[in-house]
Amino acid sequence: MRNFYFTITALLLVAAAAQAQPGKAPRRLATLDAPIVKTATNITSNAFTANWEAVPGAEAYCVFVYIKDVANTDGEYTIVDEDFNGITGGSIIEPAGGDEYGVNLSEYGYAFTYGWEAYAYPTFVPSMVAGLLYSPYLYLVNDEGRYKVYLTTYSSRGDQIRVESHGNGDKQVVIYDVELDNSQATGVFTKELEFTNGNRDLFFSAINVTAPVGMADYTDRVKVTQELKLGDEVYTNIAADEAVMAEDDWGYEVTSKRFTLPATYLNGHTEVYYDVYAAMYDYSTPSGSTPYTLVTSPYSNRVLVDLTNKTSEVIEEKFTGIADLNASNATTINDDAWYDMTGRRVNHPDKGIYIHNGKKVIFK
Repeated sequence: MRNFYFTITALLLVAAAAQAQPGKAPRRLATLDAPIVKTATNITSNAFTANWEAVPGAEAYCVFVYIKDVANTDGEYTIVDEDFNGITGGSIIEPAGGDEYGVNLSEYGYAFTYGWEAYAYPTFVPSMVAGLLYSPYLYLVNDEGRYKVYLTTYSSRGDQIRVESHGNGDKQVVIYDVELDNSQATGVFTKELEFTNGNRDLFFSAINVTAPVGMADYTDRVKVTQELKLGDEVYTNIAADEAVMAEDDWGYEVTSKRFTLPATYLNGHTEVYYDVYAAMYDYSTPSGSTPYTLVTSPYSNRVLVDLTNKTSEVIEEKFTGIADLNASNATTINDDAWYDMTGRRVNHPDKGIYIHNGKKVIFK
């Protein structure tokens, strides 16, 4: 499954004119070829330029950068472990934040791993965040997609926590009650959750759905693990640009993207990888009340970038556990349900960030 973060501008203004004529059979849904990637250029010890060939019909590209780890024995491996120790301001009596609808926790330095976000006007106290928390994209194709989340919260006894896992197939939802000793009104509680819909770019969300305003409802730590076999590979996303427009303001094709990688995300790795997929909106095939269908290509092959030796090569991708990429030339999103970042259904999405069939989409 792909998580597409695409900017819509003038396209929405011409949506009605682009719809299929009433009484006429819709045209065959458009397809996109996987981008042909090229080796990286301008490589330094912490930066490089990703390159690919233009895909006919593409309106945007999504580019992802990874580090790779290999299991050296059978067992339960930690995929990500985030304690939000970058948050140092605020207090339980007077939390910080609350004035922004969405906060990129990683960009603010609140999270030490890449890709964490919080929505619904999040607030902060040292090492904790309150609001609707979204995980990074996680590579969870091993163990047939089974994985665990250990979620630690600081909240009130009996509060309900809702966790949604967006991966293969329908989203999986778990709602559980916070269990504390009878002597505690508020406190720290860790819950182990199991899911079975892991894939190469899964993400999940977590929120306290019952905490009254002004009461503690913080996430303190999130740990994700998976049972691996000797030799299993795990790719960790450390950078991305999910809205590289296919043409610049002057109409020239865009087929490259420069990345500079923080040492904290590299975590000692000197080799990184990147891949790309293309996307477009097919207005000839409306999806219910939505005047288009979102079409994405398969992922490209991966490119290895050696930051030490300043070399790069295209490698073959073993799309293990990703059956949809082997089935056809394109993956389509054809679901009429749109939800805002707080989980409420929206009939006509306007400006903002939404979840559509398990993918993130941004309207500007």
